[in-house]
Amino acid sequence: GILFHHIMATKGDPYLLAARMSFDNKDTLDRYLDAVQKVVDRHDILRTAIMWENLSMPAQVVLRRATLSVTHLSLNPADGPIFHQITALTDPREHRIDLTQAPLVRFIIAQDIDSSWIAVELIHHSIGDHSTLELMAGEIQLFMENQDELLPEPQPFRNLIAQ
Repeated sequence: GILFHHIMATKGDPYLLAARMSFDNKDTLDRYLDAVQKVVDRHDILRTAIMWENLSMPAQVVLRRATLSVTHLSLNPADGPIFHQITALTDPREHRIDLTQAPLVRFIIAQDIDSSWIAVELIHHSIGDHSTLELMAGEIQLFMENQDELLPEPQPFRNLIAQ
C-alpha cells in the first residue's frame, strides 16, 4: 500500500512526515544531526531503502551504513520569514524523497536572520511510525546529553518481522 501510493502520486507523498524545529546556533544543530546519525547507525530499519525498479517484486534493502542527508538552503529574508519559506519548500503535499536512497529520514536546514537555525526533518512512514519517532527522540536526547551508555542493545528489524 505505502509504496503503491508513493509511486502513484504525481507530486508530494502522502506518507512523508515533516517536523520543523529551531536551534539557537549551528553548534547545537550539528550536535543534533550527529545524534540523529548515531541513532540511524544503531537501527537497521532506519538504514532501509526500498527497491522496485527492474525487480519482479519490491524489496527492502538494509544498508550497513547510511549517511544522513542534510541539505543546506540559503534563503533570502526579503522573500519572507525563513520559517515560512522552508516550510513551503518541504511541504509533503509537494515534496518527495527518493525511497531508493537510505536513510529515509532527511533534513533540510537554513539559517534565520537572528543567527538561529531552522531544520525540517522529513521521514517516510515506510520506516517509521509514532513509536519509531518516540524511540528516535529518546535516543537522540540521550546522545545529546552524553548518556548513550543508558541505551539498550538495538533489536534487529528481522525480529519484528518474525513476530
